[in-house]
Amino acid sequence: MSKPQSVLFICQMNMVRSPMAEGLMRKHYSSSYQVKSCGLSQGEADQLVQSVMSEIGVDMSQHEPMTLGAFEPNDFDIVIAFTSAANEAAKAYFEGAKAEVLYWPLPDPGEGSLDVRAIMNNYRAMRDVIKSRLIRHFGAPDTV
Repeated sequence: MSKPQSVLFICQMNMVRSPMAEGLMRKHYSSSYQVKSCGLSQGEADQLVQSVMSEIGVDMSQHEPMTLGAFEPNDFDIVIAFTSAANEAAKAYFEGAKAEVLYWPLPDPGEGSLDVRAIMNNYRAMRDVIKSRLIRHFGAPDTV
């Protein structure tokens, strides 16, 4: 079985989980995959995500939140959804297309957190969970 060439990550608003996954995938698997991310709706770029990702050398300053409708159903080999709503939308949108839709449920790391420090810690934990899942699914990274 050949490696997939294109990957799409989907969450609710393309603000935290899916852009983190896109940034990590670009950093660690850039020579193997084309990567994009989107949300079910379009949020705003999250400055805290940019800060947390810059800690590990991932520049997210150019991230522009997008929606699923920005892509064609046959644009991707793998689609990874992080919420149940994103999973259901992806299964419907990519039905009959070549994409394999995977569901990696991840909670909203900003939900219920009012303190910036707590949100940052939640974002760091989410970043690390996503990186672990990427390694588990895609194998050893091209770069560390």
